[in-house]
Amino acid sequence: MSLPEATRLPRVDVQEESEAPRGWSYHVVLEYETGRVSEHTVSLNWVDHDYWSGGKLPPSMVVRQVLEYLLARMDASGFPASFDAARARRWFPAIDTDIRIQG
Repeated sequence: MSLPEATRLPRVDVQEESEAPRGWSYHVVLEYETGRVSEHTVSLNWVDHDYWSGGKLPPSMVVRQVLEYLLARMDASGFPASFDAARARRWFPAIDTDIRIQG
């Protein structure tokens, strides 16, 4: 898979947290060095938050970690406009062990 158009990864700006029926939803803005902006709605289920962080990180930080993990491995042009963070497991199954906080 190719990396984003810029040599550096885009800046992840997690904005506007909203409560969702089983977790949270975030408006996320990805800002590239080139000035390009990509906007997405990313949801995070309580179960995934607890699994990935053990409840030790705020949900917004878990969303940021998931997006940074994905951006290091694929171009954001592959991201749908709206998706659940758990979808990252289908794209990169190793994410569970790579970002999960132990202990």
